[in-house]
Amino acid sequence: MARDLLPISTNLPADLLAEIEGARDTLATAKAGSTQKAYASDWERFCDFCDARNVEALPAHPDIVALFAHVEADAGIAPVTIGRRIAAINHHHKEAGLASPSARDAAGVIAQMMAGVRRKYSRKKDQKTPAAADVLTAMLATIQGTGLRARRDRAILAVGMAGAFRRSEIAAMQLPDLAFETSGVRITIPRSKGDQEAEGQEIAIPEGRRIRPVALLTDWLQAADLQGLDPSTGKPRTGPVFRRLTRGDALTVDPITDKTVARLVKVCASTAGLDPTLFSGHSLRAGFLTEAAAKRANLFKMKDHSRHKSLDTVAGYVRDAAIFDDHAGEEFL
Repeated sequence: MARDLLPISTNLPADLLAEIEGARDTLATAKAGSTQKAYASDWERFCDFCDARNVEALPAHPDIVALFAHVEADAGIAPVTIGRRIAAINHHHKEAGLASPSARDAAGVIAQMMAGVRRKYSRKKDQKTPAAADVLTAMLATIQGTGLRARRDRAILAVGMAGAFRRSEIAAMQLPDLAFETSGVRITIPRSKGDQEAEGQEIAIPEGRRIRPVALLTDWLQAADLQGLDPSTGKPRTGPVFRRLTRGDALTVDPITDKTVARLVKVCASTAGLDPTLFSGHSLRAGFLTEAAAKRANLFKMKDHSRHKSLDTVAGYVRDAAIFDDHAGEEFL
């Protein structure tokens, strides 16, 4: 149970009560909704673990939290997920006005257990195949026709790769976020995984000569009558860019989901004669970085475009693209 920001009393003035309620709403947004949902699920899992062993979950002894980490790892849970669950346990203690298990862990058993978990149960990252230019071109070629679904799906693939977008960003894209100009289109991302403070990030997508993402996006918007002013209001149109279609290809007002993007990538990969299990929604984002690295694009420009917080991840694509360049054994192997 979350601790009240301030104790509520019926004797408080109405304006102060309103301020307290507003402050509670602000406090509730300290963590993203997805994080709050994950924390709630993690806490429930820990409570079930404690109930099954007849031990207290609140307050929890550090040794019990360490045991929980081991049992989770032994059950095949990824170390990064276990780390988040421990963070959720600590969070719920603080919310209840109690010192967290980690703060009371004088012997450091929780930290030591997590070090052991990472060492013993570490997993190799499941890297999906990037949809670089050649692959994406093959995928686009599988989408035939001039119907709404074909136009939409081509635009999703092209824009997704060209903007190095996460699949959630593609699904959440709104019409007011698009600004077309002579050189291409600017797309504003109000909030994303790497921008939890919602400062907003702007991505520029050029017209292009091969994949032509701006032309495919414009083709979709015109076919779906999503450009220009809304005739009923006389104002610029609003709503999602990429919308769900009925089975009969009728346009709806609902956005696609991130799963729509993932399914589309897999279906097009399969139709193009590729192994769909090697591809995912992330293949579009990885495809841009892979192609940019192969073309020796500026590392900092790549980072800005992909919105990665660190250069390390982006540098990995560059290292992979140049792994045979100036090889140490080139002169004698």
